[in-house]
Amino acid sequence: MIKSYTLLAVLIGLFSLGTQAQKLSKVETAAANILVVNLESDYINIKQANRTTVYNDFKPSMLNWLVNGISPLDVSIYSGVIDEKKAFVVNSETFFPIKMRHKVYLIMPNNLIENQSYAITSAYGNYSFIFHQNSMYCESIKVNQVGYALNSSVRYANFGIYMGDGGSIPLPSLGTYVVKDALSNTTVFTGSLSYWGDDTGNGTTKSGEFVYRIDLSSLILGKYYIELPGIGRSYTFGVGDDYSREIANTHARGMYHQRCGIALESPYTLFNRTICHHQVAHTEFIGNGGEGEGWINVLKGTKMFEIAGGYHDAGDFDRRVYHTIIPLLMLNYYEAFEDHFIDGQYNIPESGNGIPDFLDEALWGVKIWEELQLDESNFADPSKFGGVMGGTETSSHPTYGKDRADWEKNGTQVYGTYAIYESTTYAAAGFFAQAARLLAPYNPRRAAKLLQRAVLAWDYCSKQGFDTQKGFKMYAALQLYLATAVGQPKEDMYNVYHLIFKQLATTYVVNGGLWPYQYLPGNSASKITTAHFISYLLSPALKDQALADNLTAVIKTAADNGGYMGWKPALYPYAQGATKFVGFGAATAQGRYADPAAFMYRLSTNPDEKKAYYSIVSQLGDYSLGLNPLNQSFVTGLGSQQVQSPLHLDSYWTKYGETPQGGKQLVRGNIPGLVVYGATETRSNADYQTAVSDYVYPAWDNLPGQRRWTDGWSLVNSNEFTTWETLVWNTCMYAVLYNAQKDPSIPSMPIPRAGKISIYPNPTDNLINILGEFGTSRYSCTIYDAIGRKVKRLINLSAINDTNKLVIPDLADLNTGVYVIYLTDNNKVFKGKFIKD
Repeated sequence: MIKSYTLLAVLIGLFSLGTQAQKLSKVETAAANILVVNLESDYINIKQANRTTVYNDFKPSMLNWLVNGISPLDVSIYSGVIDEKKAFVVNSETFFPIKMRHKVYLIMPNNLIENQSYAITSAYGNYSFIFHQNSMYCESIKVNQVGYALNSSVRYANFGIYMGDGGSIPLPSLGTYVVKDALSNTTVFTGSLSYWGDDTGNGTTKSGEFVYRIDLSSLILGKYYIELPGIGRSYTFGVGDDYSREIANTHARGMYHQRCGIALESPYTLFNRTICHHQVAHTEFIGNGGEGEGWINVLKGTKMFEIAGGYHDAGDFDRRVYHTIIPLLMLNYYEAFEDHFIDGQYNIPESGNGIPDFLDEALWGVKIWEELQLDESNFADPSKFGGVMGGTETSSHPTYGKDRADWEKNGTQVYGTYAIYESTTYAAAGFFAQAARLLAPYNPRRAAKLLQRAVLAWDYCSKQGFDTQKGFKMYAALQLYLATAVGQPKEDMYNVYHLIFKQLATTYVVNGGLWPYQYLPGNSASKITTAHFISYLLSPALKDQALADNLTAVIKTAADNGGYMGWKPALYPYAQGATKFVGFGAATAQGRYADPAAFMYRLSTNPDEKKAYYSIVSQLGDYSLGLNPLNQSFVTGLGSQQVQSPLHLDSYWTKYGETPQGGKQLVRGNIPGLVVYGATETRSNADYQTAVSDYVYPAWDNLPGQRRWTDGWSLVNSNEFTTWETLVWNTCMYAVLYNAQKDPSIPSMPIPRAGKISIYPNPTDNLINILGEFGTSRYSCTIYDAIGRKVKRLINLSAINDTNKLVIPDLADLNTGVYVIYLTDNNKVFKGKFIKD
């Protein structure tokens, strides 16, 4: 009892401004005459409900600031949260420990002078520095903090001043900027700022700034920073494959780190945990108020089934109906951009199996639905054979700072399944069939089983008379058509799946459809995406050319006009993409808004058009990595200024070096590759969220739309994420922007497993490199085209250098397309696939 009263007294003390330390941590600049003094607090324990503490109790004083003995002309303040520890309870009251940062803007009468000493004195401590423009960070310069795509013709940084309650001011005149090599500090080139325009105000899309543009389009491979004379410098950033690879791989491995039903372990990750959620009860819970809604209580003693596959939803561990979009997107991006991917790319457990890692990851997303399909293997009622249950759930949310995926409620959480749903059964029919088609060159046995599952799922839907989920039905019909087409015009044109697809695609895509079965790319509530029908345009199978032309036109219109959101590069200074509304999950899901342009980049045959579409995707790809008004990377593991407190339960343990069992582990920080939600137009009134958002200043509704964010895990609407809303969309977007097959550094990839090979063309596309355990044998090589015709044979090939790499030359005579290659000696056969583009 004494300990409890002592702790309570400490808590009460922390609510007093007099005892709340705010320390001067660093000084930056915002303009030539504006210093930004950063004050950081200790952790402040905010009561969840009925609290009397308000932001003003912690607001820094605007008085008694001096710089070299001179008072500023004006002082303004901008405050937010930079970290949050786990909640705790004292005497039935819940507290959230937050750490605040206050930015105090000192507008001085004179500009900073190079090499001059400055001394700041204040009630919060003193700070001295010598101003050097190449070392003093300027927060007004916003860049992609990792790196820009080399092949984009549009690359830029932005400059914009925002001073909290002081608003923004324009520059007195357009100045110059210098781009320097980050390694040598030598000047690469000098340019002049251009004025983009007035983006002040508090609207949904607003940055609150007068925005200036810094052109970076002429940069070649390298690592750089921007320097503004008399003002300061940017974060470093790169241009080229080294940086695009890091971005693409980190996002893809974010998916891997959310895998369910598998242990995360070395050598695939340093963020280890044991196997999770590998058993589930077939409760077939119908749901409360919709498909996949409501908690599932599993009765004690219910029979459990082994299960694996799919992904944890977000900060919790359910596998949701919404997750059907994950394999649907990944399979279609893989089909459209097969020439971008290689085996061994992501260091996942399947690396080295001869299958590109991106396809392997997509297949993990398919796997959960295979295991949720009812058939004789799981003792189902025969009348339910083929139906696919709608995901898995348990009886309550797990808790941040208490639960981990493999240690939820100390192992007492039991998961059950939702009922068979039309949406999951039609969706599964589609991606089973598509996966079968894409997997066939690598694993024909599993491909055949997947196709059987697809037909079984379709037949179940037909027997039930399902006909409401128009988008998934259209997708399933298309994929079953492509998987069963025989190459004969008459048979294929009247293939029953083809006929159903044509009717649905005409009604719901070409002719506009009926809500929510409409093609409105960028609107997450619309139930038809490009991935539902793009295979019709990609596949060589017979197609109705008029329908194909109309579908292409629909995608092109969306790409040219910014989809549902109407985002166009010329209209907005920052490439957020969300212009109509910014609910949680919308602000950082740039892959949603890039989607039509990404597929038009694949479909267009016009070089100028292709370049323009790629540049649209590239600009959108810069936003979540720092080229935004907050200068904030919203992706864990990427960027100079990263999210510190995502709502991700597994990251708690790696961040603080603890284990749920009470032990210790190495501190590794947040698990990488998670894309948090970012800014939200409106904030939640839930008191566990306002325990963070109440401590933003200016107040939430007074901030420009793109600044309505702050760190802190309990601010769910800003700092949670989902695998299906943010992560998978951006994973696909960065897979478009990075081409592993044309990355010259890929030979450093790990050697694949015994009997497997990894294939990647070099940049000329007229030879391919193959990695495998070749030894000293000599091999014959046979190359077949996509329909099985032998097109090339080479003999007496041997590995070079380290006996693991073999080169197949002389591919200039091959047309563009997909090829299967066999390498044989007397004892071994190596098989793989490559694409000549």
